[in-house]
Amino acid sequence: MELAGLLTQPAIVSRKRTVISLRSYVSISVAPIFEPPSTMRLGFHATGFQQMSKRDYYEVLGVKRGATAAEIKKAYYALAKQHHPDMNKGDEKSEEKFQEIQHAYEVLKDDEKRAMYDQVGPDAYDQAAGGGGPEGFEGFHRGYGGFDVNEVLNSFFGVGAARRSSVKVAVSLSFQEAVHGCAKNVVFRTRVPCQTCKGTGIPPGAKTYNCKSCGGTGHKRFNKGPFTFDATCERCDGVGKYTDEKCPTCRGPGTVKTTKQVTVDVPPGVENGMTMKVQGEGGNGADLFVELQVSDDPIFRRDGADVHVNSTISFTQAILGGEVQVPTLSGDVSLKVRPGTQPNQKVVLRGKGIKMVDSKRYGDQKLAYKFYSF
Repeated sequence: MELAGLLTQPAIVSRKRTVISLRSYVSISVAPIFEPPSTMRLGFHATGFQQMSKRDYYEVLGVKRGATAAEIKKAYYALAKQHHPDMNKGDEKSEEKFQEIQHAYEVLKDDEKRAMYDQVGPDAYDQAAGGGGPEGFEGFHRGYGGFDVNEVLNSFFGVGAARRSSVKVAVSLSFQEAVHGCAKNVVFRTRVPCQTCKGTGIPPGAKTYNCKSCGGTGHKRFNKGPFTFDATCERCDGVGKYTDEKCPTCRGPGTVKTTKQVTVDVPPGVENGMTMKVQGEGGNGADLFVELQVSDDPIFRRDGADVHVNSTISFTQAILGGEVQVPTLSGDVSLKVRPGTQPNQKVVLRGKGIKMVDSKRYGDQKLAYKFYSF
Protein backbone atom coordinates (compact mmCIF):
# COMPACT_ATOMS: atom_id res chain seq x y z
CA MET A 1 0.00 0.00 0.00
CA GLU A 2 1.48 3.35 -1.07
CA LEU A 3 1.03 6.23 1.35
CA ALA A 4 3.31 8.85 -0.19
CA GLY A 5 0.28 10.98 -0.97
CA LEU A 6 -0.62 11.08 2.72
CA LEU A 7 2.63 12.70 3.79
CA THR A 8 2.46 16.30 4.95
CA GLN A 9 4.26 18.53 7.37
CA PRO A 10 3.22 17.96 11.00
CA ALA A 11 0.06 19.84 11.91
CA ILE A 12 -0.52 21.79 15.11
CA VAL A 13 -2.96 19.72 17.08
CA SER A 14 -5.35 21.39 19.51
CA ARG A 15 -6.07 18.86 22.21
CA LYS A 16 -8.66 18.88 24.94
CA ARG A 17 -9.88 16.22 27.29
CA THR A 18 -12.76 14.28 25.82
CA VAL A 19 -15.78 13.60 27.99
CA ILE A 20 -17.66 10.55 26.87
CA SER A 21 -21.03 9.05 27.47
CA LEU A 22 -22.42 5.52 27.20
CA ARG A 23 -25.87 6.08 28.33
CA SER A 24 -23.75 8.16 29.17
CA TYR A 25 -20.05 8.03 30.01
CA VAL A 26 -18.77 10.92 31.89
CA SER A 27 -15.81 12.19 33.78
CA ILE A 28 -17.01 12.52 37.43
CA SER A 29 -15.98 12.95 41.00
CA VAL A 30 -17.21 9.91 42.87
CA ALA A 31 -19.27 11.70 45.50
CA PRO A 32 -22.51 9.94 46.49
CA ILE A 33 -25.51 11.37 44.69
CA PHE A 34 -28.22 12.86 46.90
CA GLU A 35 -31.32 10.78 47.04
CA PRO A 36 -34.21 10.97 49.52
CA PRO A 37 -34.83 8.05 51.91
CA SER A 38 -35.75 4.71 50.38
CA THR A 39 -38.07 5.27 47.43
CA MET A 40 -38.94 8.76 48.62
CA ARG A 41 -39.67 11.36 46.00
CA LEU A 42 -39.98 14.99 46.92
CA GLY A 43 -42.37 17.29 45.13
CA PHE A 44 -41.48 20.97 45.53
CA HIS A 45 -44.28 23.47 45.10
CA ALA A 46 -43.34 27.12 45.52
CA THR A 47 -46.16 29.48 46.31
CA GLY A 48 -45.27 32.97 45.26
CA PHE A 49 -42.36 32.11 42.96
CA GLN A 50 -44.01 30.84 39.83
CA GLN A 51 -47.63 30.15 39.03
CA MET A 52 -47.36 28.30 35.73
CA SER A 53 -46.16 24.71 35.73
CA LYS A 54 -43.30 24.13 33.31
CA ARG A 55 -43.28 21.35 30.74
CA ASP A 56 -41.09 18.37 31.41
CA TYR A 57 -37.70 18.96 29.76
CA TYR A 58 -37.66 15.47 28.24
CA GLU A 59 -41.07 16.21 26.70
CA VAL A 60 -39.77 19.54 25.37
CA LEU A 61 -36.99 17.74 23.48
CA GLY A 62 -39.20 14.80 22.54
CA VAL A 63 -36.99 12.14 24.15
CA LYS A 64 -37.57 9.46 26.76
CA ARG A 65 -36.42 9.96 30.34
CA GLY A 66 -33.71 7.34 29.90
CA ALA A 67 -32.38 8.87 26.67
CA THR A 68 -28.62 8.87 26.10
CA ALA A 69 -26.59 12.05 25.83
CA ALA A 70 -26.26 11.46 22.08
CA GLU A 71 -30.04 11.10 21.66
CA ILE A 72 -30.64 14.30 23.63
CA LYS A 73 -28.09 16.19 21.56
CA LYS A 74 -29.55 14.93 18.28
CA ALA A 75 -33.09 15.91 19.32
CA TYR A 76 -31.91 19.35 20.43
CA TYR A 77 -30.17 20.16 17.14
CA ALA A 78 -33.19 19.07 15.11
CA LEU A 79 -35.62 21.16 17.16
CA ALA A 80 -33.29 24.15 17.43
CA LYS A 81 -32.93 24.24 13.65
CA GLN A 82 -36.69 23.97 13.18
CA HIS A 83 -37.55 26.76 15.63
CA HIS A 84 -34.55 29.06 15.24
CA PRO A 85 -35.63 32.74 15.08
CA ASP A 86 -33.71 33.23 11.83
CA MET A 87 -35.85 30.54 10.23
CA ASN A 88 -39.09 31.94 11.63
CA LYS A 89 -38.74 35.71 11.53
CA GLY A 90 -41.60 37.55 13.19
CA ASP A 91 -43.00 34.38 14.76
CA GLU A 92 -43.05 35.02 18.52
CA LYS A 93 -44.26 31.51 19.33
CA SER A 94 -41.28 29.97 17.53
CA GLU A 95 -38.93 32.26 19.42
CA GLU A 96 -40.48 31.23 22.74
CA LYS A 97 -40.28 27.59 21.71
CA PHE A 98 -36.62 28.04 20.75
CA GLN A 99 -35.82 29.50 24.19
CA GLU A 100 -37.68 26.64 25.88
CA ILE A 101 -35.69 24.09 23.85
CA GLN A 102 -32.40 25.78 24.70
CA HIS A 103 -33.18 25.86 28.41
CA ALA A 104 -34.19 22.19 28.47
CA TYR A 105 -31.00 21.20 26.64
CA GLU A 106 -28.77 23.25 28.97
CA VAL A 107 -30.07 21.20 31.89
CA LEU A 108 -30.22 17.74 30.33
CA LYS A 109 -26.80 17.88 28.66
CA ASP A 110 -25.13 18.37 32.07
CA ASP A 111 -25.03 15.12 34.05
CA GLU A 112 -25.10 16.75 37.49
CA LYS A 113 -27.94 19.11 36.57
CA ARG A 114 -29.82 16.27 34.92
CA ALA A 115 -29.49 14.04 37.99
CA MET A 116 -30.91 16.77 40.22
CA TYR A 117 -33.66 17.60 37.71
CA ASP A 118 -34.70 13.94 37.67
CA GLN A 119 -35.14 14.16 41.44
CA VAL A 120 -37.32 17.26 41.66
CA GLY A 121 -38.82 18.10 38.25
CA PRO A 122 -38.90 21.32 36.18
CA ASP A 123 -40.72 23.66 38.57
CA ALA A 124 -38.61 22.98 41.65
CA TYR A 125 -35.44 22.84 39.58
CA ASP A 126 -35.94 26.32 38.13
CA GLN A 127 -36.98 27.74 41.50
CA ALA A 128 -33.92 26.39 43.26
CA ALA A 129 -31.70 27.30 40.32
CA GLY A 130 -32.86 30.89 40.42
CA GLY A 131 -35.02 30.61 37.34
CA GLY A 132 -32.35 28.80 35.33
CA GLY A 133 -29.82 31.61 35.61
CA PRO A 134 -26.06 31.30 35.22
CA GLU A 135 -25.64 30.04 38.78
CA GLY A 136 -27.19 26.73 37.77
CA PHE A 137 -28.37 24.56 40.66
CA GLU A 138 -25.73 25.79 43.07
CA GLY A 139 -27.06 26.14 46.57
CA PHE A 140 -29.93 23.67 46.25
CA HIS A 141 -29.13 21.80 49.45
CA ARG A 142 -28.84 25.10 51.27
CA GLY A 143 -30.84 27.85 49.62
CA TYR A 144 -33.77 30.19 50.10
CA GLY A 145 -33.16 31.55 53.56
CA GLY A 146 -30.46 28.99 54.31
CA PHE A 147 -32.68 25.95 54.93
CA ASP A 148 -31.14 22.59 54.19
CA VAL A 149 -33.09 19.75 52.60
CA ASN A 150 -31.42 17.19 54.84
CA GLU A 151 -32.29 19.21 57.94
CA VAL A 152 -35.93 19.37 56.85
CA LEU A 153 -36.05 15.61 56.36
CA ASN A 154 -34.33 15.06 59.66
CA SER A 155 -36.83 17.20 61.55
CA PHE A 156 -39.78 15.54 59.81
CA PHE A 157 -38.74 11.90 59.74
CA GLY A 158 -36.10 11.79 62.44
CA VAL A 159 -33.51 10.69 59.90
CA GLY A 160 -31.23 12.38 57.41
CA ALA A 161 -31.72 12.01 53.70
CA ALA A 162 -30.19 8.70 52.70
CA ARG A 163 -27.28 8.74 50.28
CA ARG A 164 -27.16 5.98 47.73
CA SER A 165 -23.56 5.33 46.80
CA SER A 166 -23.12 4.22 43.23
CA VAL A 167 -20.84 1.28 42.50
CA LYS A 168 -17.41 2.07 41.08
CA VAL A 169 -15.08 -0.54 39.60
CA ALA A 170 -11.82 -0.39 37.67
CA VAL A 171 -11.36 -2.30 34.40
CA SER A 172 -8.03 -2.93 32.67
CA LEU A 173 -7.79 -2.50 28.90
CA SER A 174 -4.97 -3.20 26.51
CA PHE A 175 -3.89 -0.38 24.22
CA GLN A 176 -5.55 -2.10 21.25
CA GLU A 177 -8.82 -2.65 23.16
CA ALA A 178 -8.97 1.06 23.97
CA VAL A 179 -8.23 2.03 20.37
CA HIS A 180 -10.65 -0.33 18.64
CA GLY A 181 -13.31 -0.77 21.34
CA CYS A 182 -14.38 -4.00 23.00
CA ALA A 183 -16.93 -5.66 25.27
CA LYS A 184 -15.84 -6.18 28.87
CA ASN A 185 -17.48 -8.33 31.53
CA VAL A 186 -17.46 -6.45 34.83
CA VAL A 187 -17.95 -8.51 37.99
CA PHE A 188 -18.56 -6.84 41.35
CA ARG A 189 -20.34 -7.20 44.69
CA THR A 190 -23.48 -5.14 45.24
CA ARG A 191 -26.99 -5.19 46.67
CA VAL A 192 -29.95 -6.27 44.53
CA PRO A 193 -33.69 -6.60 45.24
CA CYS A 194 -34.55 -9.68 47.27
CA GLN A 195 -36.32 -12.26 45.11
CA THR A 196 -38.23 -13.78 48.03
CA CYS A 197 -40.09 -10.60 48.93
CA LYS A 198 -39.64 -8.80 45.56
CA GLY A 199 -37.81 -5.98 47.29
CA THR A 200 -40.56 -5.17 49.81
CA GLY A 201 -38.94 -6.70 52.89
CA ILE A 202 -42.29 -8.35 53.68
CA PRO A 203 -42.59 -12.15 53.43
CA PRO A 204 -45.22 -13.55 51.04
CA GLY A 205 -48.57 -14.10 52.75
CA ALA A 206 -47.77 -11.88 55.72
CA LYS A 207 -50.67 -10.16 57.49
CA THR A 208 -50.60 -6.43 56.76
CA TYR A 209 -52.21 -3.37 58.31
CA ASN A 210 -52.98 0.13 57.13
CA CYS A 211 -49.99 2.32 57.86
CA LYS A 212 -50.79 4.58 60.83
CA SER A 213 -48.07 7.05 59.91
CA CYS A 214 -49.63 8.08 56.58
CA GLY A 215 -53.18 6.80 57.08
CA GLY A 216 -52.78 4.26 54.31
CA THR A 217 -52.05 6.83 51.57
CA GLY A 218 -48.35 6.03 51.28
CA HIS A 219 -47.48 9.75 51.25
CA LYS A 220 -46.90 12.59 53.67
CA ARG A 221 -47.05 16.30 53.00
CA PHE A 222 -45.49 19.11 54.99
CA ASN A 223 -44.50 22.73 54.50
CA LYS A 224 -41.16 24.43 54.95
CA GLY A 225 -40.88 28.08 53.98
CA PRO A 226 -42.15 28.59 50.43
CA PHE A 227 -42.06 24.87 49.64
CA THR A 228 -44.54 22.05 50.09
CA PHE A 229 -42.89 18.63 50.38
CA ASP A 230 -44.86 15.64 49.15
CA ALA A 231 -42.81 12.69 50.38
CA THR A 232 -43.15 8.95 50.30
CA CYS A 233 -43.95 7.63 53.77
CA GLU A 234 -40.81 6.22 55.35
CA ARG A 235 -42.81 3.81 57.53
CA CYS A 236 -44.41 1.87 54.68
CA ASP A 237 -42.20 2.95 51.75
CA GLY A 238 -45.22 4.33 49.91
CA VAL A 239 -47.22 1.08 50.01
CA GLY A 240 -49.77 2.31 52.56
CA LYS A 241 -49.49 -1.02 54.40
CA TYR A 242 -47.07 -2.40 56.95
CA THR A 243 -46.38 -5.59 58.86
CA ASP A 244 -44.30 -6.61 61.84
CA GLU A 245 -43.05 -9.68 59.98
CA LYS A 246 -39.74 -9.59 58.12
CA CYS A 247 -38.67 -11.44 55.02
CA PRO A 248 -36.68 -14.52 56.10
CA THR A 249 -34.16 -14.01 53.30
CA CYS A 250 -33.22 -10.32 53.53
CA ARG A 251 -34.48 -9.74 57.11
CA GLY A 252 -36.34 -6.59 56.16
CA PRO A 253 -34.36 -4.18 53.96
CA GLY A 254 -35.61 -5.76 50.73
CA THR A 255 -32.12 -6.20 49.30
CA VAL A 256 -29.46 -8.88 49.47
CA LYS A 257 -25.72 -8.86 48.81
CA THR A 258 -24.70 -10.70 45.68
CA THR A 259 -22.16 -10.89 42.87
CA LYS A 260 -23.33 -9.18 39.71
CA GLN A 261 -21.92 -9.34 36.20
CA VAL A 262 -22.50 -6.62 33.63
CA THR A 263 -21.23 -6.56 30.05
CA VAL A 264 -20.01 -3.07 29.20
CA ASP A 265 -19.51 -2.00 25.59
CA VAL A 266 -16.37 0.13 25.49
CA PRO A 267 -16.42 2.46 22.45
CA PRO A 268 -13.34 2.98 20.27
CA GLY A 269 -10.98 5.76 21.29
CA VAL A 270 -11.33 5.78 25.08
CA GLU A 271 -8.36 7.00 27.11
CA ASN A 272 -6.71 5.99 30.34
CA GLY A 273 -8.56 7.42 33.35
CA MET A 274 -11.89 7.93 31.62
CA THR A 275 -14.98 6.84 33.53
CA MET A 276 -18.03 5.24 31.95
CA LYS A 277 -21.42 5.62 33.61
CA VAL A 278 -23.90 2.79 33.10
CA GLN A 279 -27.24 3.91 34.45
CA GLY A 280 -29.07 1.61 36.85
CA GLU A 281 -26.61 -1.28 36.55
CA GLY A 282 -24.87 -0.84 39.90
CA GLY A 283 -27.47 -2.88 41.72
CA ASN A 284 -30.73 -1.87 43.42
CA GLY A 285 -31.18 1.03 41.03
CA ALA A 286 -27.77 2.59 41.60
CA ASP A 287 -25.48 3.54 38.72
CA LEU A 288 -22.32 1.68 37.78
CA PHE A 289 -19.17 3.71 37.16
CA VAL A 290 -16.38 1.93 35.29
CA GLU A 291 -12.94 3.54 35.45
CA LEU A 292 -10.79 2.56 32.48
CA GLN A 293 -7.14 1.72 33.05
CA VAL A 294 -5.36 1.49 29.70
CA SER A 295 -1.93 -0.12 29.46
CA ASP A 296 0.91 1.27 27.33
CA ASP A 297 1.86 -0.21 23.97
CA PRO A 298 5.45 -1.21 23.09
CA ILE A 299 5.18 0.34 19.61
CA PHE A 300 2.68 3.18 19.68
CA ARG A 301 2.65 6.23 21.95
CA ARG A 302 -0.65 8.02 22.28
CA ASP A 303 -1.31 11.77 22.36
CA GLY A 304 -5.07 12.28 22.39
CA ALA A 305 -6.35 10.94 19.08
CA ASP A 306 -2.85 11.01 17.55
CA VAL A 307 -0.31 8.19 17.75
CA HIS A 308 3.47 8.44 17.50
CA VAL A 309 5.73 5.70 16.19
CA ASN A 310 9.40 5.43 15.24
CA SER A 311 10.75 3.82 12.08
CA THR A 312 14.41 2.80 11.81
CA ILE A 313 16.17 3.23 8.46
CA SER A 314 19.76 2.81 7.25
CA PHE A 315 22.10 5.66 6.23
CA THR A 316 21.86 4.40 2.66
CA GLN A 317 18.07 4.65 2.71
CA ALA A 318 18.30 8.12 4.22
CA ILE A 319 20.69 9.36 1.53
CA LEU A 320 19.34 7.61 -1.56
CA GLY A 321 15.74 7.00 -0.53
CA GLY A 322 13.94 3.70 -0.46
CA GLU A 323 11.01 1.92 1.04
CA VAL A 324 10.20 0.87 4.61
CA GLN A 325 7.46 -1.09 6.36
CA VAL A 326 5.68 1.05 8.95
CA PRO A 327 3.26 -0.29 11.61
CA THR A 328 -0.15 1.42 11.84
CA LEU A 329 -3.19 0.70 13.99
CA SER A 330 -4.76 -1.14 11.05
CA GLY A 331 -1.65 -3.10 10.04
CA ASP A 332 1.73 -2.55 8.38
CA VAL A 333 1.98 -0.32 5.32
CA SER A 334 4.74 0.31 2.80
CA LEU A 335 6.10 3.86 2.92
CA LYS A 336 8.52 5.60 0.55
CA VAL A 337 11.57 7.20 2.13
CA ARG A 338 12.57 10.35 0.31
CA PRO A 339 16.24 10.93 -0.60
CA GLY A 340 18.00 13.18 1.90
CA THR A 341 15.88 12.21 4.88
CA GLN A 342 17.33 13.59 8.12
CA PRO A 343 17.51 11.97 11.59
CA ASN A 344 14.25 12.46 13.55
CA GLN A 345 12.56 13.89 10.48
CA LYS A 346 8.82 13.52 10.89
CA VAL A 347 6.02 12.74 8.51
CA VAL A 348 2.30 12.63 9.20
CA LEU A 349 -0.12 9.97 8.01
CA ARG A 350 -3.43 11.79 7.97
CA GLY A 351 -6.39 9.92 9.43
CA LYS A 352 -4.25 6.98 10.53
CA GLY A 353 -4.62 7.76 14.23
CA ILE A 354 -7.29 6.87 16.77
CA LYS A 355 -11.02 7.33 16.26
CA MET A 356 -12.35 10.16 18.40
CA VAL A 357 -15.00 9.18 20.92
CA ASP A 358 -18.55 10.08 19.82
CA SER A 359 -17.22 11.28 16.46
CA LYS A 360 -16.50 9.93 12.99
CA ARG A 361 -13.15 11.71 12.86
CA TYR A 362 -9.75 10.10 13.33
CA GLY A 363 -6.47 11.49 14.58
CA ASP A 364 -3.16 11.26 12.72
CA GLN A 365 -0.16 8.96 12.95
CA LYS A 366 3.11 10.82 13.37
CA LEU A 367 6.22 8.97 12.23
CA ALA A 368 9.79 9.83 13.22
CA TYR A 369 12.77 8.35 11.33
CA LYS A 370 15.61 6.89 13.39
CA PHE A 371 18.94 5.70 11.98
CA TYR A 372 20.58 2.37 12.64
CA SER A 373 23.37 2.71 15.19
CA PHE A 374 26.48 0.55 14.77
